Amino acid sequence: MALKDILKIKRPEPKQDGSPDLKKPVGKKKMIITVIAVLVVLLIGVRISGAVRSAAEQKAAEQNRQNYVPVEAITLQKQSISSAITLSGKVEADKEASIYVTTPGKVTAVHAKVGDQVSKGQVLFSLDKSDLMASYNQAAAAYQLAQGAYRTNMANYENNKKNYENMKQLYEIGAVSKSELDQVAVLASDAVLETYQGQLSQAKAAYDAAQKALNDMDVKAPIGGVLTALDVKVGAMVSNAVSPARVVDLSKVFVTVSISEQEINNVHGGQSVEIVVPSASVKVKGVIDSLSVAANAQGKYTLKAYIENKDSVIKPGMFANLTLSIAGKNNVLVVPTEAVIFHGGKDVVYVAKDNAAVEIEVSTGLESGTETEIISGLAEGDIVITKGQNFVQDGSEIKVVTLDGQEVQQETNDTAASAQTGGGAQE
Repeated sequence: MALKDILKIKRPEPKQDGSPDLKKPVGKKKMIITVIAVLVVLLIGVRISGAVRSAAEQKAAEQNRQNYVPVEAITLQKQSISSAITLSGKVEADKEASIYVTTPGKVTAVHAKVGDQVSKGQVLFSLDKSDLMASYNQAAAAYQLAQGAYRTNMANYENNKKNYENMKQLYEIGAVSKSELDQVAVLASDAVLETYQGQLSQAKAAYDAAQKALNDMDVKAPIGGVLTALDVKVGAMVSNAVSPARVVDLSKVFVTVSISEQEINNVHGGQSVEIVVPSASVKVKGVIDSLSVAANAQGKYTLKAYIENKDSVIKPGMFANLTLSIAGKNNVLVVPTEAVIFHGGKDVVYVAKDNAAVEIEVSTGLESGTETEIISGLAEGDIVITKGQNFVQDGSEIKVVTLDGQEVQQETNDTAASAQTGGGAQE
């Protein structure tokens, strides 16, 4: 019954005895109140029903949203890749010298200490020179005499040469005999000159030896570097059979590693390498200095790479990792190595398409350790899943939360759904 029909009902007339006639219509005012009450109850019911339906719909939507797998992805692009290997070895000094004394003796002075940076020719310690001083003085005097005799002999030799030339002319005119000419020729001969020069040379050699022996009593560094050992003290005897000192040049050091026959021909001298020395917390660039031409007993070849070590923080004997490229390509498709999964007996990559993961079989090429070349299966611009790929399969619902390192802002339909639910309740 419509509201307007309810309002038309007449209120019942009272009976003659004053009691209302129940068979007559109810009063208009009471009916209006009743209708309003009913409408209020109906409206409240609709509201409650709408709220319950909205909550159920939201819960269902939330459950649907939780069914996807969040993933990270990259946009596939062409770039360069190098196949690299990492080899382990030890650091060696470029130059090092163990120092021996020439003549045993007693230490009279020590001029350096372990750890000092020394230069080539710097005196490290001195030995007693008293025993060698007499020999030196004698040799020096003998050399001095030999120099005087040589000057005299050379003056005589020059005179004899002139006499010989004069005698030759006299002999040609028959003024002197052949025997007289021969006597002068002997005195002006090269043999006489060589004798004079030999005598002087012998005296000089004896003098030089005596001088060297004396100088050697001041023990010097043969190379510049760090003094790593100095086992001497004043008053102690030093033998020439044992090295009491050692100097290491740390300005340039080498890393020596072994490389296989499969890899030896893919590297070359002068090639740049990356070297990590964990104990020194150092990561530096090095250069291949040499490659052996013959394998050792284990079938390996020796590779040496040098490092500029200006601060001397890298020490001989330290463990080092050397990484070098053995092949490279430009303008090829490259993905992070972890994006490639071996699944079902084949290499596959998962690509994001229409909020779903698509499994694609791929053929791979060079590997750098962190990146892998894709030869076939993918195309430039594909959205390749790089994280979360181990939790999806072909057709899995996904949500890309990060693309090319940037967070992806996902639009949801929650607001629209709420608006539609609210509008339906108001009708």
